[in-house]
Amino acid sequence: MKNVTFITGGIKSGKSSYAVKLAMQYKKPRIFIATAEAFDDEMKKRIDMHKQERGRNFETIEEHIHLSKALKSSIGSICIIDCITVWISNLLYYEKIKEIELFLETLQNHPCDIIIVSNEVGMGIMPNNKLSRKYADLLGTTNQKIAKTANSVIFMISGIPLYIKKGGITNEPT
Repeated sequence: MKNVTFITGGIKSGKSSYAVKLAMQYKKPRIFIATAEAFDDEMKKRIDMHKQERGRNFETIEEHIHLSKALKSSIGSICIIDCITVWISNLLYYEKIKEIELFLETLQNHPCDIIIVSNEVGMGIMPNNKLSRKYADLLGTTNQKIAKTANSVIFMISGIPLYIKKGGITNEPT
């Protein structure tokens, strides 16, 4: 049975690093589906840092919009999707919100083991502008739907994983 593991938490809480550690336990091809676009130098540095962290252990697919298509081409592998937070922002920017439903449908019949990374945005104050509220609502709702589908849900706090829903993962990485 293929597993979906959902990792959420705050910014710089260790989500991506933990996802890589989990994926390294699999003895199958590893794919990293990166959703970020480098719009500025700071983002380029972040992307380069993540690439260095995972080294040559992963094939990287850069997909900013069509996650369902990227997953369908990843049969028999372990995929990390990093991250839903940036992906939702891309969908708003490019006005492609319908991609969320396509992705959620693909999760119902996924072709590979998947580790999904996202930020938890529901623990802060309500944003004061319409676009930010729309973003927080879309991300929060999407996170809920992913968590419901996932075998395992992990909340990262200061680099420490807290297993909210545990199933499918046999060993925690060291």
